[in-house]
Amino acid sequence: MIPASDWLHISWVAGAIFALMAGAELWFVLGKPPVEYTRKLVHLGSGFVSLSFGFLFSSHWSVLILCILFVALMLATRSLGFLKAVHAIRRNSYGVLYFPLATYLTFLLSWLAGKPLFYFIAIAVLSTSDTIAALVGGRYGFNQYQTEGDRKSLEGSAMFFLSCYLIVHVTLLLGTDISRINSVLAAFWVALLATLFEAISIRGADNFWIPLGTFYLLLKIANKDTSVILTDLTALAASVVISLLVLLPKRKLEHTAIAGIGLLLYSSSRLLEWNWGIPVLTAMLLFNFSGLLREKHLERKIQIRVVLYSLGAAAIWVVVGNLIPARYEYIKVLPFLTTLGAMLSIGWGFIRNRVYPETPWALTALKYTCFRTLWMTVLLFMPQLFFYSQLHRPVPLLLYMAGIFFADRITATWLFYTNPNRTPIGKMRIAFFVTLTVANTVFFVYGRFISEIAELM
Repeated sequence: MIPASDWLHISWVAGAIFALMAGAELWFVLGKPPVEYTRKLVHLGSGFVSLSFGFLFSSHWSVLILCILFVALMLATRSLGFLKAVHAIRRNSYGVLYFPLATYLTFLLSWLAGKPLFYFIAIAVLSTSDTIAALVGGRYGFNQYQTEGDRKSLEGSAMFFLSCYLIVHVTLLLGTDISRINSVLAAFWVALLATLFEAISIRGADNFWIPLGTFYLLLKIANKDTSVILTDLTALAASVVISLLVLLPKRKLEHTAIAGIGLLLYSSSRLLEWNWGIPVLTAMLLFNFSGLLREKHLERKIQIRVVLYSLGAAAIWVVVGNLIPARYEYIKVLPFLTTLGAMLSIGWGFIRNRVYPETPWALTALKYTCFRTLWMTVLLFMPQLFFYSQLHRPVPLLLYMAGIFFADRITATWLFYTNPNRTPIGKMRIAFFVTLTVANTVFFVYGRFISEIAELM
C-alpha cells in the first residue's frame, strides 16, 4: 500500500514540520511577537513543505498518514496548553485542522485526476496568498470589513487577489501548453473567485475552501476556449453587480453576505444551465421585498453565516448537480428548487411565528404553510416548466410541494418541542439539515419513480 521509499520521506516531512513548530514556539516565547505572526510562519512553512508532496510521495496513503499525525499533534497541543505560537488566539478558528484535511483531499483529487501541477498551484495559493493577505491587512488594512467575528480588509483582499493571480498565471504559463491570453484570463478568473471565497470564509474555513476551490476551478477552466473564459468573467461580474443592486439598498446585509449570494447566483447559472440562476434571482427578490428585511424583524445586519445556512443546501446541490450527467438535468433541478423554496418558506414562517406563536400542526399553521408552499410553487417551480418538459407531469410538482411543506413543518416541530427560543443561527442550522435531508429524499424518490436513478449510482 505504501512504498518503502515513502516511509523515509514521511520521516523527513515530519521532522521538518516538528522543527518548524519548535522554531515558531521559540520565537513566540523569546521574541514575544504577535501570535498572528507565528501562526502565519507555521502556515507558510507547512504550505511550502506540502508543495513537495507531489515529488516525494507516490501514494496518497502516505499523505493521509502525515495529515493524521499533524491533526493529532494540533489537538494534543491545544488540549494540553502547549504550542501557544499557534493556539494563543482569542478568536475561534479551526484553520489548523482544516489545513491538513484540505491538503490531503487536494492531493487525493490531483492523484486521481493526474494533475499534480494543479495541486502545486492550489497549495501555493493557500500558503502564500493567505499569508500575504493576513500580514498586509494586519499592517496596512485601513478599510476593514467584518466576516462574522473575523476582521478583514480591502487591502488584504487586494493582495490576496494579486498574489493568487501571479501564482496561477506564471505556473500555468510555464507548466502547461495553455496560450498566453488564456493563461491571463484563467488566472484572473481563478484569483477573483478565490478572493471572494477567502473574503466570506469564517473560523479558518478558508484553509479548506481555498485549495479545494482553486483545484476545482483549474480543472474547469484549463482547457476552455478564450470566448468561454470571457463569458465566465462577464457572468461573474454580472452576478456580483445584480446582487449589489438588489440587496445593497436595504442595508440589512453585510457585504460578505451579499458576496455569498452573488457566488450562488453565478455558480448555479454557469456551472450548470443558465436557467438555474432564475430561482436564485427570484429568491433574492422575494427575500428583499417580502418583508423579511424590515427593520422591526432584524436586530443587526445579516451576516455570512446566516446566508451559508440559508443557501448552503442549494449550494450543495449546485455542486452535486455539476457531477451528475447533463441528460439528468430535469432530475437534479427538482431538489435544488426544493431547497430554495423550503428555506424561503421556513424563513417566512420564522417572521410570522415571532408575532403569532402557534403549535406546528395546528390548523392555522397548516393553512399558512400551504399558502407559502403555493407561493413558492408559483414563483420558483412554474418558470422551470419552460425549460423541462419532464416537469409537466404531476409527480415532480407533488414531490416539490410535499418537500417544501414537510421541511417547513418538520423544522417548526423540532424547534417547538426542543427550544423555541434558539438564536437565529441555531434555527437556521436546524432548517439547513432538515431541508437538505428532505431535498435528498425528493431526489431519490423522483429518480426511483422514473426508473433512471439507478444509472447514477
